[in-house]
Amino acid sequence: MKKIVVEYVETAVKKVAAERGFAEAELPEITVALPREKSFGDFSTNIAMQLAGRWKDNPRAIGQAIKNELESRDELAEVSIAGPGFINMTLRLSLWHQRLREVYAAGARFAELDYGAGKRVLVEFVSANPTGPLHIGHGRGAVVGDVLARLLRRTGFVVDREYYVNDAGNQMRVLGRSLRWRYLEILGKRQGEIPEGYYQGKYLLDLARDLLAESGRELVDPEIPEDDDAGLELFTEFAATAILDGIRADLDQFGVGFEYWTSEKEFFVSGKVDAALADLEDRGVIYAEEGALWFASSRFGDEKDRVVVRANGVKTYFASDIAYHREKFSRGYDLLVDIWGADHHGYVPRLTAAIEALGGKPESFAAILVQLVSLSRGGDPVAMSTRAGEFVTLREVVAEVGRDAARYFFLTRRSDSHLEFDLELAKAKNNDNPVYYAQYAHARICSIMRKITDEGLFDGELADFNGASLTLPEELELIKKLDSLPGLLESAAQALEPHKITYYLDDLAAQLHSYYNRNRVISEDGKVAGDRLLLFAAIQQVIKICLTLLGVSAPEKM
Repeated sequence: MKKIVVEYVETAVKKVAAERGFAEAELPEITVALPREKSFGDFSTNIAMQLAGRWKDNPRAIGQAIKNELESRDELAEVSIAGPGFINMTLRLSLWHQRLREVYAAGARFAELDYGAGKRVLVEFVSANPTGPLHIGHGRGAVVGDVLARLLRRTGFVVDREYYVNDAGNQMRVLGRSLRWRYLEILGKRQGEIPEGYYQGKYLLDLARDLLAESGRELVDPEIPEDDDAGLELFTEFAATAILDGIRADLDQFGVGFEYWTSEKEFFVSGKVDAALADLEDRGVIYAEEGALWFASSRFGDEKDRVVVRANGVKTYFASDIAYHREKFSRGYDLLVDIWGADHHGYVPRLTAAIEALGGKPESFAAILVQLVSLSRGGDPVAMSTRAGEFVTLREVVAEVGRDAARYFFLTRRSDSHLEFDLELAKAKNNDNPVYYAQYAHARICSIMRKITDEGLFDGELADFNGASLTLPEELELIKKLDSLPGLLESAAQALEPHKITYYLDDLAAQLHSYYNRNRVISEDGKVAGDRLLLFAAIQQVIKICLTLLGVSAPEKM
C-alpha cells in the first residue's frame, strides 16, 4: 500500500509544482513512512518540509496545497497536516479489505519481488578452516548466509552460494603435524602433552584411529623429529579431507547448501595468485620495500599499505584473497557478499581497496560481520575454550535443540550483536521460545481450518468473502502487518539484514495470538466468520513464507 500512497503524493506534488512554475525534474524523491502514532493515520510524508527551502515558502502552506489535491481522492478517508508540515493520510477501510484479498489470492507467491532486477550476487559464507569441526559460531554465520541468499532470491536477485576452503598455508602444516602426533600417541610412540600451537581437539584422536585402521600399518618413522615434515602431506591430506567431509555433512544436516566449494590451494597451484599480483603491478599499485612486495592500499582508503609477498618469498593470505575476489568478479557477479567473523573488521577496508585497485566499484562488495555466540543452559554459561580444543560443535547443538530452533535462534539478533544461545530455552515448548511461538501461530491456524472442516462449522469458499466486516482496530493492524511484508523484504535485502524476517515474524505471531485470545473466529454471523477465516488464511500463508525463508519448518500440528 505504501507504493500506492507514494503515487498519490507524487501526483499531488507534481500538480502543485506545475501551478507554482517548478519543473518535475527539480522535485526530490517522495518518501512515505508510518506515522509516529497510530492516531495520525496510516501513512505520513515530510515532502512539504523538503520543498520549503527550494520553493522559499512556509512548509505548512505547501502542505496545505498538497493536502487540497490529495483530498480529491476517494481512496483517502482523511488527510491532515501536523507539526511543522507533516502530511498524514488515512486510507478507506475498503482499500485495506481489498489488500487482504490480494494477499490471500497471491498465496505462496505473495511478496515475490523484482527489486533485484536479475542482478547476480555471490554470497560467500562459513568458509571455516578444514582444521576442525564446525562450532556454534560457524553455525550463526551459516544461517546468516543461507537466509540472506534465500532473501535475495525472493526479492529478484540471481544468487549463488560459495564456501571458500582455506586449505593452504601454515595452518595445514600444523594440522598435519597435529594428526601425526596423535597418530604416534595411539601407537605409544608419543607421550605427554601435545606441543604448544598444535590443534588440541580430541577429534584428532578419532582421525588418528581411523587412519591407522585404514592403513593397517605404521605410516611414519616413530623417531621422526617434530620439525621434520617428511611424509607430512599424507597426514595433512587425510585430516583435511575427513574434516571437510564432516563439515559438508554438518551443513547438509543444518539445511545449508552451496553451489560452489572453492579451494584456496588451487589458487596458488594454478597461478591465479601470481596473475592477480601481476595485474596490480601493471596498475602501478605494487612496490618493493625491505625485500617484500607491498600493495599500496592506503591510496584507496586503507589505513596503511599491506604486504602481499614476504621477504622470504612466501605469499600472504591477503594475496590469495585478492586473487580470489578478482576471480569472483571475472565470473560476472554484480555484487559480492562475504560473511566473516567480527574479528575480521580491519580486513574490510583493505579488501575493498584491492577491489577498487583492480578496477571494481567499492559498492560492488559488502562484508557482513557476525559477532560471537555464547552458550548457556538455563541462564548458566557453558564454558568453552577453543585454545584447549574444548568447544561445543554445531552438530551437538543441532542434535540437542533441533535444526529449526538452532536456525531461528541464530537470527534472533542482528548479526553484528553478541548472541547468547540458551539451550534450555531453545528446547522449551512454550511461548517464551520464539521459534515455538512462531510455529505455534501457524499450527494454531491449521488447527482451526481442520476443525471447521471436520465439524462442518463452515462450508463457504474464502475467495467469496471480501473482508468488509473486519473493522476492529486489531483486525486492521493485522491486515497492515501482512501488507508490510513486501516492503520489509525489500528493506532487508537492500540492507543485507536477514534478521528482519525473524523480527517481523515475532511481531506477526504476537498480533495473531493476541487477537485469537480476544475474539471468536467462528461466530454465528456467517459473514463475520468467513471474513475472519479469510484473514487467518492469509496470515497462515505469510507465516509459512517467512518460516520458509528462514529455513524453518511450518508444522500443521504441535
